[in-house]
Amino acid sequence: MALNIDKLKELILDDYLKLYPDRISDFNSLLEMIIKNYSLREENQLISNSPEWIHSANTVGMMLYVDLFNNDIEGLVSKTEYFKNLGITLIHLMPLVQPRNGENDGGYAVRDYREVNPKLGNVESLKKAIKIFHDNGIRICIDYVINHTSDDHEWAIKAKSGDKKYQDYYFMYDDYTIPRQYEATMNQVFPKVAPGNFTYVKDLDKWVMTTFYDFQWDLNYRNPKVLEEMTSILLYYTNLGVDMIRLDAIPYIWKTIGTSCRNLPEVHIILKIFRTILAQYSPSTVLLGESIVAPEIITRYFGSEASLECDLLYNASYMVEIWNSLATRDARHISKMPIVNNNLPTEWINYARCHDDIGWGLNEDNLRRLGFDPFLHKQFLIDFYLGSYKDSFSIGELYEYDPVTKDARNCGTLASLAGLEKALLEKDNYKLELALKRINLINSLIILRKGIPMIYSGDEIGLLNNYEYKNDPDKKHDSRWIHRQKFNWEKSYNTEKCDSYERVIFNNLIKLINIRKEINLDSSIKNERAIQVDNKHILVIQQLKENDDNLLLIFNFSEDRQFLSTSQLIRHGINAHMVELLQGKELNLTDDFVQIGPYEFLILKNK
Repeated sequence: MALNIDKLKELILDDYLKLYPDRISDFNSLLEMIIKNYSLREENQLISNSPEWIHSANTVGMMLYVDLFNNDIEGLVSKTEYFKNLGITLIHLMPLVQPRNGENDGGYAVRDYREVNPKLGNVESLKKAIKIFHDNGIRICIDYVINHTSDDHEWAIKAKSGDKKYQDYYFMYDDYTIPRQYEATMNQVFPKVAPGNFTYVKDLDKWVMTTFYDFQWDLNYRNPKVLEEMTSILLYYTNLGVDMIRLDAIPYIWKTIGTSCRNLPEVHIILKIFRTILAQYSPSTVLLGESIVAPEIITRYFGSEASLECDLLYNASYMVEIWNSLATRDARHISKMPIVNNNLPTEWINYARCHDDIGWGLNEDNLRRLGFDPFLHKQFLIDFYLGSYKDSFSIGELYEYDPVTKDARNCGTLASLAGLEKALLEKDNYKLELALKRINLINSLIILRKGIPMIYSGDEIGLLNNYEYKNDPDKKHDSRWIHRQKFNWEKSYNTEKCDSYERVIFNNLIKLINIRKEINLDSSIKNERAIQVDNKHILVIQQLKENDDNLLLIFNFSEDRQFLSTSQLIRHGINAHMVELLQGKELNLTDDFVQIGPYEFLILKNK
């Protein structure tokens, strides 16, 4: 496919001028950069020229840190068969470019965007790995940190030396007058470990905007050269053969005094420009947006039919709803979660755990309608997943606890939060059985729903919380390392032992992935809808397919068996003789009730 630069110019010029009025020379410089990068592109690094793969039921992802998974890029490649056996066709590699020397926020403080962390390999070993994975039907996603660089990035070093050009790549001020104006309306990301949004840099004798940590300098996208530089890096990753690029912390990338400096209109314009350029430059390469914001804001980052932005977004609200429903044994809140059914060529990333914490961003209006006090309910969830709440099955840790507001987030592995660690500590076989059922239910909720499931490395074998991080002075302040742990290959071999819980979790996951692919889920689903039922423990989702061969998904969030009145299904036009696809058992809706076992889920199809 040849690059049509005239068409691209026509598509992005108006948006560019909204950001940078009358900067035609800078716009032409952007186009020249795109042409130059395109001349370096290798077609054979790409699997296809279409983004349709994100809608395929065959696309199943896993996210991991290369070094924690198996030491380096070479070690990662050596586990190709492991991914294939599990059914993984997309691997999200957590930050692997050259990070800052010393503390680097888990790799999110980037020193050099165009070099691989030497502990992991180099650019050539990455290109070779991408080619091998492509040959085995596995696509690759990498992180792109677009809000900030590290304070030892080349641009930051030049800024420290007094180079005005590179000082303008950041937000720098001689005194605290303007920072004070920003701070008046900006929230703090890490109020406990990194308070404030500005840092005084002695080498510069200036105040620098540092929204996250003091060693992460925010980029100034008001400068058109910054947009050009960051677009060039985006295309560089595309030229390496990367299939999906995760844009980190997208809500923060445009700053305006007097606002929260989050989710501003200019952010959407920048994302539209990125997406439009990629659609012309390399159509099969897609953008995954990280926007962990309020549920009603997240979907805005898909854009609109006339103004597309991210191809994919993390379904963060759904993740929170899953954990809330498990703690309360109440599916009413998740059943009232808005389901996005539009004609946009976009998808959700469905996940239960990731490298980050769990923040309890539930829809407060819905909570009140169901009789919950939002503040007290959040306190309940914080205590429940810490494990301090009476009768909680969970063991976790707090993150960013604020003793004044009582606010906090929670950390832990999927298995520990779901009850496996506690069951093993108490040597309680009944609790162990329930924990394994709970884990399988969680996996079913992310794999069977519309979207791309993303499994967090280690969850497939039930890795438990790892507390060794407390002995590391560089990590002990950050409880997220409790689940950012080295993959335990010894425990993975337990999947071959008949009596191991690792085998149960692993094989159940394979069954779910296989059934997802066999029934060709996403490729033919028109939309989904939640069916409201009287039993609060039950979630019912109907998936409406193009060929009218609809699916009915029923999930029990309780450790007790539940009964669902068939009249409530018939009322919604569901009255067929149905078969359950995992077990093969038949259900006749002429019966009065459907019985659903503890933490059971049913995948029902018209017979």
